[in-house]
Amino acid sequence: MSLNDKMLKIIREISKDDILKTIASDNYRSIVYIHVENPVEFEYGPPIDSADIPDGVKEYLKSRGIERFLKYQWEAYQLIKSGNDTVIVSGTGTGKTEAFILPIISRIVKDGGIAVLIYPTKALARDQYIRIRQYVEKAGLTVEVYDGDTPEDVRKRIYSNPPNILITNPDMLHYALMYVDKFKNMLPNVKFVVLDDFHMYEGVFGTHVHYVLRRFSRFCKDVQYIATSATIGNPEEFSKMIFGRDCKIVKGIVGRRGIVKHILIKSKRPKIREVVELVKIFCKFGKRGIVFADSHRLVELIKKHLDKEGLDRKTAVHRAGLTREERAEIEDKFRKGEIMFIIATPTLEIGIDIGHVDVAIMATVPPSYIRYLQRSGRVGRRGQVSYVIQILGNDPISSYFETYPEEFFNRNPEPLHIDPRNVELAKMHILAMCEDAPIKLSELDDFEYSVAMDLVDEGLLKIVHGKYLYLTDRGRKVVSRLKSLRGMGDRIEIVIKIGSKEKKIGERELPIAIRELFPNAIYLHGGRIYKVEKLDINLRRAYVVRLPEDTNYITSPLYTSIPRIDRVIESGKILGIPYQYVELTINEIVEGYVLKDMYSSRIISEEYLDEEISYEFKTKGLVLYFPLITFSKIEPLDYLERAKAYHAVEHALITAAQISIGAGQTDLGGISYPTGEIVIYDGYLGGSGLCRQLMYKLRETIEIAYKIVKNCKCFDGCPKCIYSPYCGNNNKYLSRRNAVKVFEAILRGAESSERELPVGTKAYV
Repeated sequence: MSLNDKMLKIIREISKDDILKTIASDNYRSIVYIHVENPVEFEYGPPIDSADIPDGVKEYLKSRGIERFLKYQWEAYQLIKSGNDTVIVSGTGTGKTEAFILPIISRIVKDGGIAVLIYPTKALARDQYIRIRQYVEKAGLTVEVYDGDTPEDVRKRIYSNPPNILITNPDMLHYALMYVDKFKNMLPNVKFVVLDDFHMYEGVFGTHVHYVLRRFSRFCKDVQYIATSATIGNPEEFSKMIFGRDCKIVKGIVGRRGIVKHILIKSKRPKIREVVELVKIFCKFGKRGIVFADSHRLVELIKKHLDKEGLDRKTAVHRAGLTREERAEIEDKFRKGEIMFIIATPTLEIGIDIGHVDVAIMATVPPSYIRYLQRSGRVGRRGQVSYVIQILGNDPISSYFETYPEEFFNRNPEPLHIDPRNVELAKMHILAMCEDAPIKLSELDDFEYSVAMDLVDEGLLKIVHGKYLYLTDRGRKVVSRLKSLRGMGDRIEIVIKIGSKEKKIGERELPIAIRELFPNAIYLHGGRIYKVEKLDINLRRAYVVRLPEDTNYITSPLYTSIPRIDRVIESGKILGIPYQYVELTINEIVEGYVLKDMYSSRIISEEYLDEEISYEFKTKGLVLYFPLITFSKIEPLDYLERAKAYHAVEHALITAAQISIGAGQTDLGGISYPTGEIVIYDGYLGGSGLCRQLMYKLRETIEIAYKIVKNCKCFDGCPKCIYSPYCGNNNKYLSRRNAVKVFEAILRGAESSERELPVGTKAYV
């Protein structure tokens, strides 16, 4: 679409919408693009009376105005009734719950058994309990929630008289498998396992869930798996990764009942100020909505600015760190219309129904298109005209979509991946499996057997009678540290001293912890500001002190990373660039830090630590061997220009990966050498599967990275193209123009070859 065509489309949409007229009338903002999502016609299947479900359930459906199945619901009903493992992919608010709960009820009424419904969070599980209970009780069946907040008397009832439907979360399953024998005694009666919001199980969390299900299946042999999601790019492949089985795929509805207007906005104001102005406009028109931001700090700052504008009673914050009761109260007030806008971290991204939502304002660009679809899916669920506002900033991703706005909406949901062969994570779950029940060597596959033998060598497991694996005392202590499925378990505790006592106020996962908790680091936690006095890497403890609320500076680490290739898993060549997918050891070393103004990011000073902080970990990554480009005939000068070139290429590739594979800003790490070697690695112990995904999308990622550096109008590098807030070199030794030359050489067909990583050479991160 030409620029004139884009402008005409924007003008036409504005002319027929009073809200858009008001938004466009402000000279401090411009509308970059408008994408109108028109309503879709839902295809219907047979009447509800065709189904073999209890009369009470049919009457309840009819009382809600549901007389017929949707076409995809009927397909899912038949597949699940027939015993097929099934994945249902359909848009938000299109009845996925009914698609799986109705056939499950039908089967349980007829044959008995238990269905375990797994939701990624406690909050979502309890929200869905209210909805599920309506169906279950109308069928004469029982349902309970089983999580960390379940009272002891309810737990006893669950163990002694198991419900037909048990609603829980992966963390609770992990805990109960290890420590609750009465829970394990129920499991032979489990016939169904449902994973709702299936897209949430990617990366490290998904690998954990894969192993929890592997452990769970030891106690219930004939379980049927069901999963649902509104957004997933590779349901066949991903379900096999999680479940270890092929599943039938039901593709449902893509779209909504009402018109949704998606608007890309560029503002001359600071982002927080722009959010406030937009909220004021929508409140004036009587519209209710959610503001999404990706950090606690940004959410709290937006709320403070809204309060100053007199909107304190009409707005509320919804984020992790609030109690369940506090979040529930906010949700209830929003449903009743007492609150007009909720400012939320991704806590409201997944299926919690908070009622009538007219608008979603994205203060930050979501880390993946799937996440954008989930957040935008909160609006228009009642069929009303609704709005999704994406505010573009001064970062590379925003700049890219400002130049290519059609691409923002022409993307497909990213394919999702996990890494079941993450050795570090597999070790923890094989230890946990032994805590669940002793393991027969014969029940392990080749990979699991190899990992188990390593654990025997480490003294964490022992072989009994030549065929059983048991935990040693050391092994039991190690596995007790696996308390969360959201990471790898290796964490730094954050401790504050109060008089002579010490109080733990939080924790941060390694390796990123050493970049946030080095001595003198400023650490924001729970709306408060702390300074790190001491980091004891061996004890895994950071000691902090509270700073005054008016502290207005922050710190960024100066660090380097030294890679070592342990094993080449796969290799190939694309666009003349050889690549290797490898197992790596990364030694990360924090050398100092940059002191910056909290609000303007102005650099105050650079400081160096008295003693470097280092942490070594194993992960997986890609090694790319770029052609050696010459920038000067004078070798010392050419060396510096090459350093700037490949460092900028590395930054651009990691940024482009946010578009091509949906990687978050801190999910990938990067290392570059002036000799043309670039290492990009998973930022999680053992690997997350993202770099394997990047390998599959390498050509697309390179092409996007080239567009990012080519189209920027800066002289030779800026925050809109190659600067990164996570650069360990404080964004020094970077050249946008040199990166353009490297990419253009590749795209012209320049060839390169594999070589040894230059050990001992200065690397840039």
